[in-house]
Amino acid sequence: MSDFIFGKIYPWVSDIALLFFLLDVIIFLPISFFKKARKFSGLTITYSSYLFGLQLWLSGLMITLGTWGIWAVIIGVLMLGVGVIPIALIATLSRGMWRPFIELLLSIVLIFGCRALGAYILHRSQ
Repeated sequence: MSDFIFGKIYPWVSDIALLFFLLDVIIFLPISFFKKARKFSGLTITYSSYLFGLQLWLSGLMITLGTWGIWAVIIGVLMLGVGVIPIALIATLSRGMWRPFIELLLSIVLIFGCRALGAYILHRSQ
């Protein structure tokens, strides 16, 4: 099962998330300066944050499973599903895995930044 998730699903999610990040920065953010396009732009940026969240969750799942094993994943999933992310942060921090730790933190900032920016653009569209 983990080979299917990490070998098949995660690469697709990662590629699509990268595509939407580029589209957000190159297309949707600039067109948000035009009043008629703000609603569409704000919604697209907000919705793309959920795709970034899926990628973060899968990354947290991979890191947690790889560092602390299945029991840590089960505990993380029992914590309303999102527990794999803080467990992955703790696991990377405790093992000195600085790059994955920083990538997880930056992903969290990206998600909430996109949601805040999308909400701001939507508010400005009215």
